Amino acid sequence: MDDILARERAVADTFGWTHLDGKHKAEGWDMVTPDGSRVTIRFDVISEETGMHFLELEQRADRESRWKASGFGLARKQAHYWVMANSHTVYVAPTKALWKALKKARADEKHSRRDLDDKEKRMYSRGQIIPLETLESVCIVVCGMPD
Repeated sequence: MDDILARERAVADTFGWTHLDGKHKAEGWDMVTPDGSRVTIRFDVISEETGMHFLELEQRADRESRWKASGFGLARKQAHYWVMANSHTVYVAPTKALWKALKKARADEKHSRRDLDDKEKRMYSRGQIIPLETLESVCIVVCGMPD
């Protein structure tokens, strides 16, 4: 977790944003720009191998739990910008533009996966998988990941 926070802070510093140390993460955003825009960030290292980005829309604790908005499902209503970073690249997209591209490109099928970080938690998530080219097509910035 410390590594992720350090990487988030590095991205925030690169763009001159204020990192809020998880204060608003449950509301769907992590950072704020100098003009007050809200930013959420997610890391998707697997995207480098697959050329795809998993946009989580919902999650639940177990099979009996109700699905609730999470990840992009929250951010699209709360944050102005969606930032996805992998080991080498940072993508900055306006959430509204990304949502429109997602609705236009997606199939009816939602993809589901188990929480890869904590298999004991038995958390499940659903979302859409989009090509990095689709993400890049709506980005206002695509740049190298800060060291």
